Amino acid sequence: MRFTLTLLGLLAAVAVAQGCATQSQTTLAEKQAAAESEDDATCRKKSGADEAAYETCRKALAEERMQQAVVQEERRRDFDRVLGAGTDGLSNY
Repeated sequence: MRFTLTLLGLLAAVAVAQGCATQSQTTLAEKQAAAESEDDATCRKKSGADEAAYETCRKALAEERMQQAVVQEERRRDFDRVLGAGTDGLSNY
């Protein structure tokens, strides 16, 4: 009986964890699609019919988003360091 309850508890935990992982992937994909759509609309409005200007605009926005992601990752890493995640000498910090 105890084994069965333990097994059911573990299965429930795995199911919840998988649901959360799927949800975060879906959320990430939705955010990325929204950003792509926003970038497309912005660059179409700025460039008009000029395809070269459109491509330049999309590259600039992609580079800007990449820089924002780098800054966000650096902040996350620094926050982890402040909390002590990088002080044990075993991490890659």
